[in-house]
Amino acid sequence: MSAYREHDFILTDTGEPERLHGQQISAEFFPSLGIEPVLGRTFRPEEDQVGAAPVALVSEAMWRSKYGGSRDILGKNLTLNDTGYTVIGVVTGRLPMFGIQAMDVYVPIGQWNDPTFRDRKIGMGTQGFGRLKPGVTFEQAQADMKTVSRDLSAAYPEADKDTVIALVPLKKDIVGDIEGTLFVLLGAVGFVLLIACANVANLLLARSTGRSREFAIRAALGASQARVICQLLTESVLLGVSGGLIGLALAKWGTQAVLAALPEALPRADAIHLDGRVLFFTFAVSILAGIIFGLAPAIRTARPKLAETLREGGRGSSGARHATQRVFVVAEMALSLVLLVGAGLMIRSLAALHSVNPGFNPQNVTTFAMGLSPARLTTPATIRQALRAATESFESVPGVEAASATGGSLPMQGDSEIPFWREGRPKPATQAEMNLALWYPVQPDYLKAMGIPLIRGRFSPRKIPKRVRWLW
Repeated sequence: MSAYREHDFILTDTGEPERLHGQQISAEFFPSLGIEPVLGRTFRPEEDQVGAAPVALVSEAMWRSKYGGSRDILGKNLTLNDTGYTVIGVVTGRLPMFGIQAMDVYVPIGQWNDPTFRDRKIGMGTQGFGRLKPGVTFEQAQADMKTVSRDLSAAYPEADKDTVIALVPLKKDIVGDIEGTLFVLLGAVGFVLLIACANVANLLLARSTGRSREFAIRAALGASQARVICQLLTESVLLGVSGGLIGLALAKWGTQAVLAALPEALPRADAIHLDGRVLFFTFAVSILAGIIFGLAPAIRTARPKLAETLREGGRGSSGARHATQRVFVVAEMALSLVLLVGAGLMIRSLAALHSVNPGFNPQNVTTFAMGLSPARLTTPATIRQALRAATESFESVPGVEAASATGGSLPMQGDSEIPFWREGRPKPATQAEMNLALWYPVQPDYLKAMGIPLIRGRFSPRKIPKRVRWLW
């Protein structure tokens, strides 16, 4: 099992201070994922403890961009948050559990000696994952976690009473319940394919009308029906494979264009590519489409009425072909109608989502992260003063209407929880029995900056009373 939490750093080795995206991880993090370092090694268990020598791992992207991919990075000293760390390895910076954000640096989580981190009643944004042993089923692991949660509840009733541990497969945690959506998308694409195939089959039928005399002559000269069908199927299969190759080329170029325009819009975007499975699927579908939708024209054409066709130049069998064409037209219309209805419902859903009021006005709002030097984090008073000074600087910029610092949470992007109970009611025996509320530590102009309407009551004044100074 392994634990990790987000923890950004200020790098001060390269002249101008630079903010790095980082993660605090346990020693088992990369081994549990089965990921080997690009260079050097990962953390040892003895390094993942309070008092151990500070060590760090840098991402491959940072290693190549900032240090030119030099192997001299091993043993190099990095000053992160005024603490010197020795680089012991280079690892990947893009992992699925971090979403679209790429990491720059990793440090051992066990070395963090913050009292709040070691308080069982406080989460501090720590997450965990584990790898099942061979032969252990997911159900067995969940049953084991029930025993663990029961034991924790008995050992730490103040913090863990009635706590439930719910296991979630890592794949489901990353991609969510997207399987149904993908099947709907696959069905829509399948309808488009069927419409295109029916259209091509109609064109082949129309083309075969003009070739009726040709095939009548072939039959008169001794060509068998199977030989004629084989030739027509070969032509339709070649047509299908050609379409598949063009589709692959468009898919490759289109994918590259989308990823170039939106490189960080999708998790693991760098892993999106056309592989052997896509090639095999395209090849199989192209051949099947060529055979199935070329079969009807082939069978119709391979049964010419020799005397009538040779006498009238191929017009005698057009009536039968027209009946088949009508079937294809009806199928095209039916599929197009289903596809059109589905597209309309999708557009209506997107319009409804776009019109939902999120509770704030996101227009002309800029968000960014800011780190204070550890030298300024000496007392609560200096922290408050630094935040006030930064906010006043932002507010003095021409065009800025309001500014506010937040405690690392934005609506729909993060949250913090705090236990509470209502006045006038008995206080619960333990914190674990209290209700939880989401809370956001902010500054007085937060509502104005976010465009959040105040429905009732009032917001905090400019001069924060001492009883709520902890919000800073």
